[in-house]
Amino acid sequence: MKNSLTLLAILAVAFTFSACKSDSTGNDSSTDALVGTWKSEGVGNVAPGLASLSKTRKIDAKFFKNGTYTVVSTDSTNATVTFSGTWVASEPVATQPIRTIVLNQTVPSSIVASGIFKVEGTLLTYEVLQTSPAIPGFSAPTIAGGFGSTSFNNFALGATWIQKFTKQ
Repeated sequence: MKNSLTLLAILAVAFTFSACKSDSTGNDSSTDALVGTWKSEGVGNVAPGLASLSKTRKIDAKFFKNGTYTVVSTDSTNATVTFSGTWVASEPVATQPIRTIVLNQTVPSSIVASGIFKVEGTLLTYEVLQTSPAIPGFSAPTIAGGFGSTSFNNFALGATWIQKFTKQ
């Protein structure tokens, strides 16, 4: 299980720093609240699972209007890893501030992550999980389950993979 959790942490970092692109329903990412530069640093912001398993201490994410992203993860030794790819998010709904997101990472490896996010002013709350290739036993968070609904063998993992960013 530790190997699965380590892989999950590394992949969550990769996806925690993703951006979104327009989808075929006409999502105009040029007005999307996710577009911009975001920073996550320190206890209470970096997901506890990332801080524990991959020693992540800071994440800098840039979400671009064209639907691409670049994320730089920095660990406790100041080593960095850069992740990039594209994203697709569900349309915002006035009655539901949480939206779904699918991330198609291409660098440093090709994987897909799915999850949820919410932007409130300058705060981004974000929770995603690698879904392809799937990590046995793990399920991605859902809008219905809310933040903290990432699960392992149907057991919700709570705040373990919730990431918080501040817009820069």
